[in-house]
Amino acid sequence: MRREAGMTLVEVMISAVVLSLVMLALSASLRTFATTYTAVEQSADRTARLREVTYFLRHVLREAYLPHRGAFHVSDNEISWLAPIDRVGAAGGVTWLRLRRAGDTVMLDFAIPDTETAEKARTDPAWGDVIPSQVLLGNVRRFQVKAIKAPSRNGYNDDDEALNDRLPPGVRLEWELEGMSWPPLIVAFDDYEMVR
Repeated sequence: MRREAGMTLVEVMISAVVLSLVMLALSASLRTFATTYTAVEQSADRTARLREVTYFLRHVLREAYLPHRGAFHVSDNEISWLAPIDRVGAAGGVTWLRLRRAGDTVMLDFAIPDTETAEKARTDPAWGDVIPSQVLLGNVRRFQVKAIKAPSRNGYNDDDEALNDRLPPGVRLEWELEGMSWPPLIVAFDDYEMVR
């Protein structure tokens, strides 16, 4: 009689343990890959969003103009200005814009100027009446706005009251997002006129 060779119970147990370890290592590596892929995708989405926001702000800030006293206002965490913009929601043309920090977000508010408001002294625009406010950035840890000071004969103009009479040379926006650094946005105004 010929003896048939097979696997013993010990060999079956050892191969089952080895197979389980291989499957465990494979599942852990797949889980790590999925987590890494998700983190990279979220970072890429946030970077793309920041690029869009930077491009938009550079465009609409650059075209700011000052038809009357008070049409441009800057504080530490807010800026408001008049600028011609492309169609947004139900409006296009000259529009009031306000960029501000609200909690951990940076908001962009819109207001449509009526002829009287646009031509005379600034009244507080009706923010969000026609076009709803938009969240530009989330998870914001720090947001700061600074007007770039105008050069004068004695150095730089330190008079903040001068901002009410004419546009400064430009503006600097700084923001820090949770888990992400981004360089400041510096925009020069097209309508800036140097006062000699």
